[in-house]
Amino acid sequence: MKEEYKNDKFLVAMDAAGADVDGALNRFMGKVSLYKKFMKKFLEDRSYPDMLESLAGHDPEEAFRQAHTLKGVAGNLGINNLLAVLVPMVEVLRAGKEPSEEQVSACKVEYGKIVDIIERDWSE
Repeated sequence: MKEEYKNDKFLVAMDAAGADVDGALNRFMGKVSLYKKFMKKFLEDRSYPDMLESLAGHDPEEAFRQAHTLKGVAGNLGINNLLAVLVPMVEVLRAGKEPSEEQVSACKVEYGKIVDIIERDWSE
């Protein structure tokens, strides 16, 4: 992580959680406030809860749409650990199958870590 970001508790926590902070900030033209704004919006995004709801309802087609959306969001925000568990899940869902309990559990863990960091360490 760039030296200039090391005094920001939120960015340090994201980096420690495996996020590609530098890559994400590159996509946000170096604007930390814009990146943080979109990270806060991540909490409002419905793709994760809708994906879980679709999985519970055994609707792999809708779960695929939601997981694919979440994968894109995670990729743009540099949330690599979440992205890493979503990629294989999306492929399973793309094939019309349901992901394993382990895949869903790993997704819940990684999603939870990011939510915790946003709620605990985010500041303007």
